[in-house]
Amino acid sequence: MTRGLPRTLVRAAAREAGLAPPKAGLKAVTSGQGGAFRTVFSFNAMPVPVTDAQAYASQKIFDFADGKVRIKGGTARMQFAVLGTRASTINDNAALTWSLGSAPASSATLASTMVNVLATTARTLDGAGAALSTASTADIAAAATLDGTVTPVDLYLNLAFATGTDIDADGTLAVTGTITLLWENWGDNI
Repeated sequence: MTRGLPRTLVRAAAREAGLAPPKAGLKAVTSGQGGAFRTVFSFNAMPVPVTDAQAYASQKIFDFADGKVRIKGGTARMQFAVLGTRASTINDNAALTWSLGSAPASSATLASTMVNVLATTARTLDGAGAALSTASTADIAAAATLDGTVTPVDLYLNLAFATGTDIDADGTLAVTGTITLLWENWGDNI
């Protein structure tokens, strides 16, 4: 019966830690117990719509369980592709910035809680047509504690374009890659 034990442990870790919202192209696997976790996010052409008027976008990728969340570290390796015609949506060689934060992007300048898990990382969309850009790698920001004792903490992948000339009309980015997050849940003080 050891065959079912790993699956049971993964399910228990997911219940104790939190869950990824259902999204096409997103898979999150959490392991660990007793408050110490490792979550691996796998992106397989996850679509992220970007409007021309805003030139930024977000996708919620995780809902942490109640409690103070201590981000200890991790790594990210991401690639981006443009779905649709580049000349009339998201342009060739557009200057993209991306980050992870506890708040969704609210401007084309990613700052504050939009970048409190992974700092802003610059990436030029150098892929031709719908081809993936070269890989963009980053390390998780210095250890941070996020207070989810009143409202549970969420985790967002935030994307933004530096200038309005990088995007001519609404478009969609396809995100591919992996993020590994090492973190702890310190509990809910109640």
